[in-house]
Amino acid sequence: MEAKFNADIRVGDERFSAKGRLRMRNDSLIWLSIKPDIAIIEVFRIIIVNDTAQVLDLLNKKYYSGSVRQATSWLGPESSLAELQNIIWGYPFLIYPKENFSSYLADKEAVLSTFGSLEEPSLPNIDGQRLRFFGLGRLSQSLIVRAAEQQRIRMEFTGYHPIEKQLWPGKIEISTRANAKDIRISLDMQRMQLQGPLDFPFTVPDAYPRFNLSQFGGK
Repeated sequence: MEAKFNADIRVGDERFSAKGRLRMRNDSLIWLSIKPDIAIIEVFRIIIVNDTAQVLDLLNKKYYSGSVRQATSWLGPESSLAELQNIIWGYPFLIYPKENFSSYLADKEAVLSTFGSLEEPSLPNIDGQRLRFFGLGRLSQSLIVRAAEQQRIRMEFTGYHPIEKQLWPGKIEISTRANAKDIRISLDMQRMQLQGPLDFPFTVPDAYPRFNLSQFGGK
């Protein structure tokens, strides 16, 4: 699978725009190339393969590597590459055991929830997840509550359109709060295609210093 995307990222009062290319091999690999919206120079190249995530910071000439769980920890401690791929497809992803979920209908949409029939859990000490489906097994919304981090992660999936007889979300919005700042990421997916030859170029220059992925974004 290959797609181009535009990203609008807001962190507190700051706003960034980026664009890039996404390539995936189902169940095994995600590859990303990212550059600022107003530039032609690539600034990040990312590859996630099986259990390993790697980032090339081409602007600052640094290399980061770590486990996939480090890259997906914002979804939950047991999350993996599969959850990231399911978000891109608009497929359901469960970060808790199936037996923890109950199902019901709300506003003509099917709902799976660990919160019972609560539409929005108000207690800060409840961990859980709620998924809403617009039909055909595709997500319209997801809510993840992580009590220890006092964090709620919301995702909305809209603009579904057919590509090679399958439906894919044209827009994915993710909102959360971290380090006392509201974070909102909006992804507009474009020019998606499922077939065709793909390559996943990723070479680490010898001169780049190595860092753990946990240090990414630091000074």
